[in-house]
Amino acid sequence: MKWMIVSMVFLCVLSLGCVQTVTEEKTLYIVNLPPSTMLDQLKAGDIDGFIAWEPFNAEAVVSGYGKYLIQSGEVWPNHPCCVLAVSDSYKDDRVIEALVWAHIKATRFINDPANHDRVVEYAMEFTGKDRDVVELAISNIKYVEYPNKTEFRNYYHKLKEGQILKVSLEELGYSDEDAFFNDFLNSSYYEDVVSHLNENPAWMPDKVSPDEVVRIGYLSADLHQLAIYIALKEGYYKEVGLVEGENLIVKPPYVNGVAVMEAFKNKEIDAAYLGGAPATLKRINDMTDIHVVAGVNNEGSAIVVRADSDINTTSDLEGKTIATPGVGTVQDFIVRQVASNEGLTIVLK
Repeated sequence: MKWMIVSMVFLCVLSLGCVQTVTEEKTLYIVNLPPSTMLDQLKAGDIDGFIAWEPFNAEAVVSGYGKYLIQSGEVWPNHPCCVLAVSDSYKDDRVIEALVWAHIKATRFINDPANHDRVVEYAMEFTGKDRDVVELAISNIKYVEYPNKTEFRNYYHKLKEGQILKVSLEELGYSDEDAFFNDFLNSSYYEDVVSHLNENPAWMPDKVSPDEVVRIGYLSADLHQLAIYIALKEGYYKEVGLVEGENLIVKPPYVNGVAVMEAFKNKEIDAAYLGGAPATLKRINDMTDIHVVAGVNNEGSAIVVRADSDINTTSDLEGKTIATPGVGTVQDFIVRQVASNEGLTIVLK
């Protein structure tokens, strides 16, 4: 009898030991949602947090339903976010130069402290958000004229290391990485415009003729892309002959950068404001031939979680559900980087 009891205890110990050696996979659940619906989902408790572009993050914080967990710049310092890109099939150099000039003028308007109040007013009009929201949101965004080329290459390397790229640069017709980036990040228009403006701040390119038409896209309520709205409101496009509704066709806003790249692929647009991540990923994987001709902003995204939650560090995201604007977006990439840093496995819901 004693032998039987000892044997049973020994078997139990062995059994418990086996259970203890099983390591459960740490998981972070991801759901894809339009940023416009994320706050409602957060309020309803359907998600534990989200990552989006501003001002959706600031709106959650100002409303009291959310709190900032981590800014994207803390995950990837100085990362490129939105850019101005042009389709390779669009060959009107004069129009491209005009678009870049208007973008630079608008960006400098935003960054001039003397224009702060007007910038806030424009931001409220563009996004439909309250002053407190846009004030907070703008403080998290770095508006730039051209993206950081080194960080673009870093993103490419991360995609390659993660085996996310399905097409090689050789298949795209490039001899090496330098050849690809010299073509993809086309800074010639920017450099030419800036050179003229440095010599004469009042300089502007030759006016575009009425029959030179360009179709341009942008993202819905994306404060990162405020420059397109300011270029319209301050009359920069009009000064160079691009008249909205006539030869400047501003397309209805797209939900994310992936949708913009689909529009490029389907020849629906000639130019667009979009995220640098989907621009790079889709340029390679879908062979959608575009060129980045200007920068728009660096950083400016954040992971926001429920204000009443116990999530205080990124390690607390284990087992939680976070919404992103979609696979291939800058925001999705940031979440995946956070998950990697914390040893979490991404599971799509």
